[in-house]
Amino acid sequence: MLDAAPVDYDRSVQILLRRAPDLASWEARAFWTDSRAGAGSGDNRDQHEREVGREPPGPPLEDGPHRRAAAAILRYEVFPPRLVSGVLRRVPVEVGDTVGICYHAPGLDLFFAARVTARFDHADGGWWRTGFTYRTLVGHPELGEETFSAEKELASGCVRVSLRAWSRPGTALARVFAPIVRRLQLHASARALEHLEQLARGR
Repeated sequence: MLDAAPVDYDRSVQILLRRAPDLASWEARAFWTDSRAGAGSGDNRDQHEREVGREPPGPPLEDGPHRRAAAAILRYEVFPPRLVSGVLRRVPVEVGDTVGICYHAPGLDLFFAARVTARFDHADGGWWRTGFTYRTLVGHPELGEETFSAEKELASGCVRVSLRAWSRPGTALARVFAPIVRRLQLHASARALEHLEQLARGR
């Protein structure tokens, strides 16, 4: 990559001009203030799920579709790499880690980040759930929270991947272009389910 400073627009999304993203500047940022109160009545609420395989009933197999999908999620390999690349200090992610999100738009890369607020790997209500939740930081285009999870129904052995989120525009530009940002958000979620299914199936 060529050396060229990233453009940091009013502590917003970094537009990367052929340089590696700067995770350190995001690690110093706080959550969007309004995000601590949780979802509001007018916020987008998403629940995307896809069945990705089956296992015998009971806890996840060591090398079955659940564990394969879970490992990808905890490495933040949730999206196809041509669309989104994660920038992490360590894998798997832990609570308190800042997760850099490099979104590959046509002709340029956009960089923003969120922070892990929860990580889980246990039985819960008849399902074994493995994954994490992150909340967006000041400057991320969206204000909100998202949970990425691999889930196995203990009784049936059904394995699914799930993305659950709430959000609303965080920056001024995201508010101006809200319909476009929303379409991109839904497109990324659909591609994530496809990508995780491929990984869960060992492809």
